[in-house]
Order: sequence, then C-alpha cells, then structure tokens
Amino acid sequence: METGKPTTLVGSRVMSDDQRLLVVDDEEAIGEGCRRIFTRLGFQVENTSDARVGLHLAEKNEYAAILLDIKMPNMTGIEFLEQLRIKRPQVPVIFMTGYPSVPNTIAAIRLGAAGYVTKPFTPEEVAAAVQKHVRGVTEPSEDTALPDDAWTPGAEGYLFLRDSWVQYGQDGTARTGALTPRTQAASIRGMRLPKVGETVYQGLPLAAIVRDGAPPQVVVSPLSGVVDAVNQQLVKEPSALWDDPTGSGWIAAIRPTRYDEEIEQCRRRRVILVNADANSAAVQQAKLTALAHHVRVATNWDELGPALQDNGCGAILVDAASFGQEGPALIERLNAVAPEKKIVLLGTGDASLEAAYRSHRIFYYAVEPFADNEIIEILQAAFRPSAPPAKHSNAPKTSDDHIATLKIVNRNGSKVRLVAEAGLLPGHEGLGMLIRRRLLDRQLPIETTYGERVVTPNSIASDASACDRVVVLMARDIDRLPGSLLRDVCAAYVSAGGMDLGNVTTLVIQPTRQEDGLSGLNEETLAALADHIVHELTSYQPLRTGRNPNAHGK
Repeated sequence: METGKPTTLVGSRVMSDDQRLLVVDDEEAIGEGCRRIFTRLGFQVENTSDARVGLHLAEKNEYAAILLDIKMPNMTGIEFLEQLRIKRPQVPVIFMTGYPSVPNTIAAIRLGAAGYVTKPFTPEEVAAAVQKHVRGVTEPSEDTALPDDAWTPGAEGYLFLRDSWVQYGQDGTARTGALTPRTQAASIRGMRLPKVGETVYQGLPLAAIVRDGAPPQVVVSPLSGVVDAVNQQLVKEPSALWDDPTGSGWIAAIRPTRYDEEIEQCRRRRVILVNADANSAAVQQAKLTALAHHVRVATNWDELGPALQDNGCGAILVDAASFGQEGPALIERLNAVAPEKKIVLLGTGDASLEAAYRSHRIFYYAVEPFADNEIIEILQAAFRPSAPPAKHSNAPKTSDDHIATLKIVNRNGSKVRLVAEAGLLPGHEGLGMLIRRRLLDRQLPIETTYGERVVTPNSIASDASACDRVVVLMARDIDRLPGSLLRDVCAAYVSAGGMDLGNVTTLVIQPTRQEDGLSGLNEETLAALADHIVHELTSYQPLRTGRNPNAHGK
C-alpha cells in the first residue's frame, strides 16, 4: 500500500488525497504491476491477493474504482461483487480476466460492473479503463483542459522526439506540443486534436494542423500514454502554435504508461549562443529557452572553447552584429577547431559582411530570425537527423511475398504469433520487413509463412489454441489520423459465433485510404509502428499459473 497522498489533476478536476484504487488479485504479479502503473498516474493503490481481505477493505473504505480478478481461491469475483453491492452499490468495479465468458459477463452486467480488461493487459489498456471510469464521475467533455495556473512542470525540463516536445509535470501528466514552421500559418484551416481518454503511442500521430491545399501536418506523440486533457484554445487561436509553442500553444497532456522505457528515445536540444553583447545575449537566450532549448552562452573565445566540448550540442548560434569585423575570423577558427558543428549566423543587413561570413563553412545565415520566429525552422533543420540511405529490395514482388503469419518464442518463453490481414505486410519492404529486422536484431528465432491468408474467426481460434498469444494486425478506418494505432482485445470477428478468445489481441492501423493499405504511410510512421508491434510480441508474459488463458477462468 502506498503511504503518500498525491494530489493529481484528472481532466479539469483536482484529484483529492482519498482518490484511491483497490486491486484484488490472487496473482501478486498482477497486483504489483497495477500498483506501479497507477502510482505513476497519481493514484494511491492498495492491493491484496486475498479476496476476503479485499472485500473487507472495499466495504470499509472509499475507492475511486476497484480492479477485481474474476477467479480466485475462496471467493470468485462475481461472489465478491454480489456481497459488495449490499454495502457499496455505486463503487465502480472493473474485472480483470483472461477468459471473459458469457455467463460471467451477464452476471457482471447484472451487478453493475463498470467493465473488464483482458489479461494480459498493457498499461495503456488498464489505465484507459480506469481513466474512463474516473472521468465518468464528473462527465467532462472532450474539450477538457488543464488550466495553466494549475499545472506545474517538473525538474526534468523539455525533451524532444523529432519536432515534438514533452515536459513532465509534478502531477504525473506530461505536457506535449511541437515546434512548427510559421510559414504555414497563412494556409491553416483548423486543428485536429486527440480525444480525452484515447491512447496515443510514441512516434505515431498525436494531432494535426489542417491546411488548405496541402496534406495535414502531423504532430507525433513524444511518449505513449492516455490523453488526459487537450488544449481546445488551439482550435480558436492556432497562432499560439507559433507565437507561444511551449506556453499557450501546448497541444495535449498525457499520462505516460511506458515513461521509463520511452524517455530514452527523447533528447534535449542544446545550443551554444555566441554573443559578445551581454544585453542582447540575454534577450536571445530567453527566446531560445522559450522554444524549449537548453542554451549555453559564450561571450568570447575563452568561454567558447570549453563549450565546444559538449558533444550533445546541436548548433552554434553566432551573433554577427556583436562581433563586427572580427566575426568572420571567429567563424574561420570555429571551422578549424570544430568542423562537424552546425554554425548558424544571426546576421545583419550588411552585404559585405555577409559575403565575408559566407566565404566560410556555415549551416545557415539569417537576418533577424527572432523577429518572425524563422529561428524555429532553422533549429528544426539543425536538429533533423540525416536520413539513412533508402534500402531497396531487388526481390520480385508477388502476392506470395506477403507475410501471412510470423511466430516467435520470446524471452519470456511464450509462443506468440502475429497474424496479418491478406496483403497487409510485404515481406521484403515496408512494415513487414521492419518487423522482421527488429526481431532478428533481438536474435529471436522467427517462423514466417507467406501468401494470402484470409483471417476468419475459425482460423484465429486455431491459432489461439496453439499459442500463448495471438496478435492480429489489420488496417481499418477508425476515424483517426493515418498511422494511428488502436489496441483492441474485443474485436468483432473474434467474438463471432460466440467464441471467447482471451489470448487474442488485435492491433488496428488507420490507413491513409482503405484501398491503399499501409502504402501511404511514411517511413518514420512505419518505423514507429514496427517498434510498437514488436513490443507487443516480445513483452508478453504468461500468467504465473502457466495455464493457457483459454483453458480457465482467469
């Protein structure tokens, strides 16, 4: 049991210190996993492996929600709920089960259960189930927002994934946004924002700027998690994206579900500002800091030398006006000492001085780039990684080259099979190739079958009986931005004919157009999708009992 009493924002409502969860599951690993997930999300969590102890706690204390195993020694989850309803008719109960049988579902509905999650669940899935319930207390609308004066940033500062930034808050949420070019402001037609309660994934779409006569500019999510709030002011005032990108221009707040793992993919943006004028340097430093960059100021060569030892520095910004005629010599010296550094000249209108600077190796020469925020585009270019050379397969492309199934035994000893819709995964390029390459990089043995296989309830049932876990990959219009991912454990085709397959997970990808499959998605999106699909395959762990979840009521 957690002894601290955190105060946390949930939507527009402050979570009081009695906002607690109770987890009742005879498998201690499940209880401990839930405790880790929800303490990071700002809850106090009590867990017990004894159903009788859990019932006593549930009857005695106030809980925001109860996560309850459906089959335990001494007392089933249904019996637990029947007794609980006598004293606590309103407390929401969410069942955790590896086998959502029809009789149990009917009994749970009759007793007013809030829902269920299927084991093994991901942090995103169980967090979304509870988040949905907690929000139901006050029924917030989709335009729930975090008041600026109610959110306090943590000590970590800003981190970037590509052009998207993230800043972790003291309340457990992470604010996200992006640096976007001002040149697109004139053509903006609107914003497409995520919905509260949705799960977003690192490197996949978070939001989009809708423009006239051009494809939407997609903002990727820097972390995976459940959307806690969105900034609906951007719909009315999209100019905040350019005028105040890390302030009033924030896009969404999410509750990260894989923070410790994914934060390693994010980077600080560090720059060196070289300016001999302390006053103008202070102004420029403040503007760069407001753009989420970490700034080290050097006023002369003696200060610049030690700063150059910072290998993480992405760019050197040199104020030309402050150095006058001595500036070109400074650049020449910089080129000699640090030839790999990207040098940005904050220039003047002096044509002769500009010509002297351009005779040396510089990345960009800009006149007053802070005046119209041109500096955003310059920094984007400076920090953009070089694109790897395209790899093309010379193998002939036929329908037989498409991956139908892919089976591995992961590090946890689980047999996991990926089943792809017919024609979705080419084996020698695109997403199929990326998935295979990532699995091979992990030195996992892969058993691949090729060809056009029609996914049916019967074929999935056969796969589920032979494996510990089956992951079905589909492309469907789910009314999200292209490349978005939806994890579903209750897909309609799985339950067709009354089958209950507790060890099947469906991953649904939003295509650009249904008829195009995944061919319209860019390489960065495909790479991020491959990462999340491989995580789904390799992270699965069987229940501690070691039994197939299709063979019992867990």
